[in-house]
Amino acid sequence: MKKCILIILLLNISLQINGQEILLKKDPAIDSTIEKTGPNRKNYWHPFMSFGIALDAGEKGAAVVQPNLDQFALGFRYKRRINNTFAFGFEFSYTNYGFSIKQNNQKTTPDTSVNQRQRLYFYDLQVSPYLRINFGKRGNVLGKYFDIAPYYETVVAFTEFSKYKLPDGSVVRARRSGVNYFQRFNYGIQARIGLKKIIFFGQYRISNAFYVDRNLAEIPRITAGVQLVLK
Repeated sequence: MKKCILIILLLNISLQINGQEILLKKDPAIDSTIEKTGPNRKNYWHPFMSFGIALDAGEKGAAVVQPNLDQFALGFRYKRRINNTFAFGFEFSYTNYGFSIKQNNQKTTPDTSVNQRQRLYFYDLQVSPYLRINFGKRGNVLGKYFDIAPYYETVVAFTEFSKYKLPDGSVVRARRSGVNYFQRFNYGIQARIGLKKIIFFGQYRISNAFYVDRNLAEIPRITAGVQLVLK
């Protein structure tokens, strides 16, 4: 008799617990402990790092060495969740572009001198608003998503690096800065495909990198690569 009573009590407790768990799953809004910050919550921010290569070679007089690591960036991204499908946000990043110019008699950017090596470095601050479309079901994690984003950047520093040999066989390495033939402000558009914390991106620069009246051939406009979410 005592065993029967004990079994009935245990069954009753089990049913009450299961009922509470199901209720919380159906209506998570009643759980006041749910946080508003997280990968699939109302607000989310994270640092990121990206690496990119130029897909196009640039114009004839500014053809670049390929393949090469042409872009590196560190930044922070904020996401605001609208619903389970849509989100929007913005990001800030420090972006470094480094293009190795092919040295031949067709070269016009940044000059016509043929060196052993010549590389142009752009150090930019970039801001980019974006719209995100999420795919599939997920918990409080980054799932599969697609971003479309215009971007705007300002060149805060520029360096021209050259390496060449003198007639006596000695090697000269020169760094040149303070030039004024490049545009300070650039803009373009980006697209990204995210698989959790790995993002594949493509970027197209719409604006010219150099002032038109300097008659310089344009460096690559299309960059693609991978980003890593660091949080």
